[in-house]
Amino acid sequence: MNGLKSFVTLQARLYEFLEQQDETTLQQLASGTAQLVVVGRDVPRPAPATHTTTPSDDPYQAAQDLPRLASAHDRRVYLTASGMTTEKLKRVAKLLGLTGYSNKRKAELTDLLAGRSSDQAEKPAGEPSRSAPPVPEAVDDSTQAEEQSSATAARPMPDTARPHVDAAAIASRLREIETEEEGAAYLRTQALDRQGLLAVAAELRLTRVDRLKAAELEKRMLKQAIGARRKFAGLRKW
Repeated sequence: MNGLKSFVTLQARLYEFLEQQDETTLQQLASGTAQLVVVGRDVPRPAPATHTTTPSDDPYQAAQDLPRLASAHDRRVYLTASGMTTEKLKRVAKLLGLTGYSNKRKAELTDLLAGRSSDQAEKPAGEPSRSAPPVPEAVDDSTQAEEQSSATAARPMPDTARPHVDAAAIASRLREIETEEEGAAYLRTQALDRQGLLAVAAELRLTRVDRLKAAELEKRMLKQAIGARRKFAGLRKW
């Protein structure tokens, strides 16, 4: 009876111990690659054995195992023992985010994975690496001002300049018109700006008209050209 109680107690402690172990340790115990050793309380315990990673020919599992191995030698041993084909090795390289593996042979892929696997961050495959945004280059204010002025100078200006006004011909035509209304209509057809009006006024011998508004200037021009002609014609008839 005492022996049965001891067996039950030992079995319970064994289950408690196994529940505290990770999945890898349980698989190693089940496959026989790891063993349990019963040590007395007073006997010095040996140093815990280093967990060994069982080589796998599954690219996804290999991509998780390789970064955990401490040295390139361990990774090379893992890859050789896994027996993965060239295509599977390329798949591992892709999962680890490596580049330049497409045209490599099996031996070259092994060298690439053994030397670079530990440097890869453990992140989901396909996630793009986030690089810092480029820092804008400082631009000297004087250089920027010169570029802006050059661009302004190079940009064609709108063609606002009016065609050449034949002030003498317009003044001569005004002298031939009978009424001021007809003269005003003729000026409107010419669409003269202020400079054109001043040029015609100069042909009509008008002075001190620089400060006159356009409407007043037109009236002075019509009186000068048409009114003076009427007055001269009346005097001549008289």
